[in-house]
Amino acid sequence: MALSAPGIGSGLDIAAIVNALVDAEKVPKEAIFDKTEQTIKAQVSAMGTLKSSLSSFQDALKNLQDVDLINHRTVTTGDSPFFTASTTKSAQNGSYSIQVEQLAKVHKVGGAYTTDAQQTVGEGRLDFTVGSESFGVDIEATDDLNSIANKINNANDNSGVTATVITGDNGSRLVFSSDIEGTDSQVSVAATDTSGTGLNDMFNGTNLAELQPAQNSIVHIDGQQVTSQTNSVQGAITGVTLDLTKADLNETSTLTIAQDSAAVKETVQGFVDAYNSLITTVDNLSKYDTENETASVLQGDAMLRSINSQFRNVLSDRVELEDGSDTALYELGITTDRYGKLSIDDDKLDDIIANDMDKLEAIFATETTGLANKFDDLVDNYTKTGGLIDDRNNSYTKSEKRLDEQRDAFTLKMEQLEARLTKQFNAMDLVVAQLNAQSASLTDRLNSLPGLVPNS
Repeated sequence: MALSAPGIGSGLDIAAIVNALVDAEKVPKEAIFDKTEQTIKAQVSAMGTLKSSLSSFQDALKNLQDVDLINHRTVTTGDSPFFTASTTKSAQNGSYSIQVEQLAKVHKVGGAYTTDAQQTVGEGRLDFTVGSESFGVDIEATDDLNSIANKINNANDNSGVTATVITGDNGSRLVFSSDIEGTDSQVSVAATDTSGTGLNDMFNGTNLAELQPAQNSIVHIDGQQVTSQTNSVQGAITGVTLDLTKADLNETSTLTIAQDSAAVKETVQGFVDAYNSLITTVDNLSKYDTENETASVLQGDAMLRSINSQFRNVLSDRVELEDGSDTALYELGITTDRYGKLSIDDDKLDDIIANDMDKLEAIFATETTGLANKFDDLVDNYTKTGGLIDDRNNSYTKSEKRLDEQRDAFTLKMEQLEARLTKQFNAMDLVVAQLNAQSASLTDRLNSLPGLVPNS
């Protein structure tokens, strides 16, 4: 190396020499630190990719874990304003004429009027009965209408009454409404005064006015009258719930229920696609690129090997049916190729959906042995808070912390080395300077001796 910045004493570029010696030790070690840091970051990113793919697969399982979600039904009401409808798997295909005669209504009663909502009304107790349930609240002499309403609404044992203060031209009054429609949920109020007659004067006898009678809903299904306590009519049609929204006996709507085969197939296809996507992700994270001779960041990782093994085991499981026989995924037309990916035989799956939905439901949604539930439990072990992926990320965090500590320690070591070398070379430079000075002095003395001719 050319030395172009002479020192004062030796003519050496001490700073450059020290930097070169320090770099000779520092650069290789820092390269190792950088490579280790990049590896950890790549591993953290890979775990994030894996967790995301597992979560997507878990999302695709949701519609296969519940038989009511697997066995889709299309419900058509012709945009009827009189009701909406929902179904479970037990609903049968069919068409029904629906006429809504009347809607269910909640019972409402109101107390006597006061001049305003801030007026106090007495001291004692109000007891309420809703159907067969009862509760009561104590009223203080300082309680106005708003305070009384809050006490009622916030009572821990409130059995279904909502109190509201209504203010109009005639003043303010407390209105009590049942929380549930129908004649089985009528509200009654009993007032007991401990001082004066204020509560009795407001809520007992004729002082309590019925503002809205309780009413049941009435609907006619194919000409048969059905009465319900609420506007939700369940059980009149097996597996169907009608939610009534408007009444007009002179208007007839048509409810049509049919199996949604396309939606069932779409759900199964979603499972297959999500599974294949997950397997692709696992393969990419663990593969070796022979062309470029590079290994993926998680090549040979035990977690990925375990996921592959566990998933293959679940796919091969047989599921017991109610009749004691068992079945497997391939009987639905879903098979595994040599790369571990799933494919669907459309004709076979279509036949199962059309003729043997019980088998499809059993394979996926049986509570403990269904494949969707097994996969969900398996994936949850990895993705849940405190699961296997969180454990792995915690280990990466610890590795990053150790690396930072090693960097700091090494930086300090290099600073100390630089200081030591600088001190040593400066000492050497001083010695050389002294020797040069002595040499120059000796030369001068020799040149001054008689009979000596100085060098020219």
